[in-house]
Amino acid sequence: MQEPTQDDWFLEANNAWDAGAHKKALSLFLKAAAAGETHALNSVGYFLDHGIGVKKNAAAARDWYRKAAKAGDVAGCANLAICYRDEGNFRWARFWFERAFAQGDGDAALELGRLFLWEGPNRNDHKVVHYLTQAVASPGVSADGKKEAGRLLKSLGRK
Repeated sequence: MQEPTQDDWFLEANNAWDAGAHKKALSLFLKAAAAGETHALNSVGYFLDHGIGVKKNAAAARDWYRKAAKAGDVAGCANLAICYRDEGNFRWARFWFERAFAQGDGDAALELGRLFLWEGPNRNDHKVVHYLTQAVASPGVSADGKKEAGRLLKSLGRK
């Protein structure tokens, strides 16, 4: 009999999650992560971040997202950026959103545009427009993200 692989554990973890077996899913994501499955690192962070099958733990979630991001997982970059943004650490939020965007996450461009927009009177309108335009044009942006970026561009007098 063949030993389960990281891919087997990751697939089984997602199936358990879909079935509502959250503790089992988390256990399997941990096994997959320990075996080197990059996306499982992000999934463990997500479970900790949202308290799925485990007590919420923002600091531990951020650590798992960082592991995923450093291993090249685009969702890990974006989730880590969201953690920093929500804590008010916009410097590190920009850093991780930029990494996510560089890997094709169009919604990260929208988030970058928003971050630069929030800088108030000292904002860099060129960067705001640049990132929002990139979000609208990105094949990796959600439909809602594309709509929001377009709305923000329109509010700035851009099309």
